[in-house]
Amino acid sequence: MRDLFLILILLGFIAMSFRYAYFMALGYLWVDFLQPQRLAYYVFTQLPVAMILGAGALVAFLFFDKEKRIRFSVLQGLVILLLVYQTMATFGWSPIESGAAKWDWVTKALIFSVFLPFILTTRVRIEAALAIMLFSTAAITMSAAAKTALGSSGYGTLALLVNNNTGIYEQSTLVTVTTAFVPLVWWFYKYNSFFKPSKLTFLIALGITVSFLIITVGTEARTGLVAMAVMAGIFWWRSSRKLLIAGLVAAVGIGSVPFLPESFVERMSTIQDPTADMSASTRLAMWEWTIDFVQDNPLGGGFNANRLSQIATTLVRKTGEPGFEDVTTTTVMEQGRAFHSSYFEVLGEFGYPGFLIWITTVILFYLQSRRIYSQNRKVWREMDEDDPDRSLFEWAMGFGQAVSIFVPTYMVGSLFVGIAFQPPFWHIMALTVSTAAMMTEKRADRIVAAQKEDEKQVRSRRRRPGGPATAAA
Repeated sequence: MRDLFLILILLGFIAMSFRYAYFMALGYLWVDFLQPQRLAYYVFTQLPVAMILGAGALVAFLFFDKEKRIRFSVLQGLVILLLVYQTMATFGWSPIESGAAKWDWVTKALIFSVFLPFILTTRVRIEAALAIMLFSTAAITMSAAAKTALGSSGYGTLALLVNNNTGIYEQSTLVTVTTAFVPLVWWFYKYNSFFKPSKLTFLIALGITVSFLIITVGTEARTGLVAMAVMAGIFWWRSSRKLLIAGLVAAVGIGSVPFLPESFVERMSTIQDPTADMSASTRLAMWEWTIDFVQDNPLGGGFNANRLSQIATTLVRKTGEPGFEDVTTTTVMEQGRAFHSSYFEVLGEFGYPGFLIWITTVILFYLQSRRIYSQNRKVWREMDEDDPDRSLFEWAMGFGQAVSIFVPTYMVGSLFVGIAFQPPFWHIMALTVSTAAMMTEKRADRIVAAQKEDEKQVRSRRRRPGGPATAAA
């Protein structure tokens, strides 16, 4: 039954693409986020669905898309440069043979993020792409949130749609992505063209938000708590009622403590003392190894360079009353430990040049979101209340604001989990590039229209009584 349902959705995307070519790209996003091949039992496991939809999206774009535009941006250029460099690192000087597997899925994600802005050329298309991302992610979190509310939780034990610990289904990755998605959920609720804001849509947005946040409790992933703190801090900083917001956040935080699982509270307490937790202490040792590794290999070790690592960490355990504690230490040896940080992931795999390209891309992505807000806000403030374009510019302002919260939330969360190349980040970047290009074109059209109107008025004022216009009359 599940296979049939997933097949119907897939066929729906394909069928709609005959009428609207960009639906093939939406289908690819759906597969990329939900990963139905892990949910199904037969058809999706037998066919390369992502490859079929990706190729179909390219064919639809080249031959059937009437609104396609080739608009190239600096961000797309940097992504291509990163693609070239990571290919050179992985197949040129990397000693890791297994790096090709990671190179494969990362390359697909980055190439599609470069390709998407050529397809997402209108407001409706951008909204549709974001809707696929949000609702596909919500499909993963809803069941997990319900299980958490019913008391089923635990680090690495919370069951999601599938029993898999890779990609977006990896729990620390999921909580970072979902927390960063929260501002985009509310932007979509307020500005989307499909459903007007109502009590029903408000409840849907609220339900998705709760499911996005509560899985941090269910997964007991410390990364999610850090990401939530960053997001809340940005919302507070930008609010006009800082005291009220701070009071509400404090009240919710304190009031929720009695309802939190004891295991969650204990795990969060290890943030203050990383030596008390094996996961935290080994990642610190891994980061030290990465710094030493890149000093000897400044160009990086290619994908999966972490498999060269061999680290020893000391775990400290304290028992008894404060002041009368018994301290025991345990030394743990590990080989091939994950980087557990996007920053060290990129540094270890691609060295200083790759890290520079990547961090420049991230910074320009954030600045692009701020420019979308500021440039369109300037035009919006000068508009008349009845200007037909006013709602579009307000839409773009809101999108810029939402993305400018998404980026720092995601990047701070990625300090503690290796998600530098996970598709959600790069696909939101593609939507940002699309929005910036669309609004740049719109502002240019308004300038041209204003110039024509000015020229028309000048010609009208130059007419004199008895002149050619009067004589002709």
